[in-house]
Amino acid sequence: MSLPFLVLPEATAEVKMIFRWYEKRQAGLGWRFQRALQTCYEDVSLQKRKGEYRHALVEGFPYRVVYVWHDEAVVIYQVRHTSRKPSRRFGP
Repeated sequence: MSLPFLVLPEATAEVKMIFRWYEKRQAGLGWRFQRALQTCYEDVSLQKRKGEYRHALVEGFPYRVVYVWHDEAVVIYQVRHTSRKPSRRFGP
């Protein structure tokens, strides 16, 4: 059974910026990122953790998704480039 997703506004804004960046580099690459991200959302599992936060890598792209698994939904907090300095709140 898959849970519904709640993508927070901060994560949505990050995804929009990433999409635009990839589309400027190569037409269609932003859409490939979107498909990989959607697959990542659908396939979240119990992966690396920092406290309550879990991390899943976006296949084929240097990004990770930070999320919390609740009984009613998966809450997406952040989509972050893996080379960026780790967040104190969400961890590496």
